[in-house]
Amino acid sequence: MSIYEFDAAATELVELAAKLPEGGLGSIARVQAGLVMLVSLETINMRQNDNPSPVLRKAMSDAKGVLSASLSIAPELDHERLSVSSVEIGVGHTINLFENAWTSYTPETYGHSLKLVKERLKRSGFDEHYFAGKTCFDGGCGTGRLSIAMAQMGAKKVTAIDLGWESLDYFRKVVENYGLNNIEIIEHDVTDLAAWQDSTYDFVASNGVLHHTENCERGIREHFRITKSGGMFWVYLYGAGGMYWHLYDLLKPMVLNIPPADIRRILWAFGLREGLIYTYLDNFLAPRLYYTRDDFLELLKEEGDFTWRHAKGKSEIDDTEILLNTAYGAQIYGPQGEVRLVVVKS
Repeated sequence: MSIYEFDAAATELVELAAKLPEGGLGSIARVQAGLVMLVSLETINMRQNDNPSPVLRKAMSDAKGVLSASLSIAPELDHERLSVSSVEIGVGHTINLFENAWTSYTPETYGHSLKLVKERLKRSGFDEHYFAGKTCFDGGCGTGRLSIAMAQMGAKKVTAIDLGWESLDYFRKVVENYGLNNIEIIEHDVTDLAAWQDSTYDFVASNGVLHHTENCERGIREHFRITKSGGMFWVYLYGAGGMYWHLYDLLKPMVLNIPPADIRRILWAFGLREGLIYTYLDNFLAPRLYYTRDDFLELLKEEGDFTWRHAKGKSEIDDTEILLNTAYGAQIYGPQGEVRLVVVKS
């Protein structure tokens, strides 16, 4: 199965979407077609021992039906009432996207996500015993789930940085609600850590952040630089060469000019669960880069000596070794899977 098997069908969906009017039904149809594709891609993500082709083939047909039906109604729309909006893609867009995605959610959703982060840490060997007395750095903390997890698990101090003031404001309120006093929150660029000295932290994390930045390579080097000798650099980057992200990138133009807040309102009105709304906004709208494990390790070798191992998770979704042992995982996420590693600095 080729990762390019569905390129023509994806291109046809984008071309159909482009014929719809901006705003109103046009936005709703685009978002719904994207949702059809997202559900199918998440289905193959959860079933990596099953051939993804039948699921994707049906989804492409269903999404085409949604767009075609809306096109047949388009002549009856009042175009003077439709508003045209656009979104500039860049750093500001990315900040707006993630702030809109997470700061609207309930404490229950936040708490569930926090629990998942703790479980992933523990499966990789980082439990309360490990974190006791450690200094930690969370690069790209967002609303702080990883920082909260480390602080609750006994870290002496957690430095958490990000550029989104709204996310950080939300994070500060969470810290207050949890009664924690061992977290320092700073508004700062995750790709420029000149304010921190070499070898400062026992545990440095970049959890699904740097691949969204314009200076990912510099950010990787900087996170490794501030890690102490013998310390851990816990990193997650999107993997290169698979079908999953390739299809999202092809389909992105369907919804890219719809403001994230409008997409969220449409999906909320559909009754979609909160976690999947975040996945939609992230996967369709966020800019991103991709790495193979070998590319990442070659880059890091220029910065010093280290050993590495795969981070662990409970399923193929968050454990690359499990993923690569499924029937189709390497085709879905690339020949080396996603970069989910624990790097130990020498």
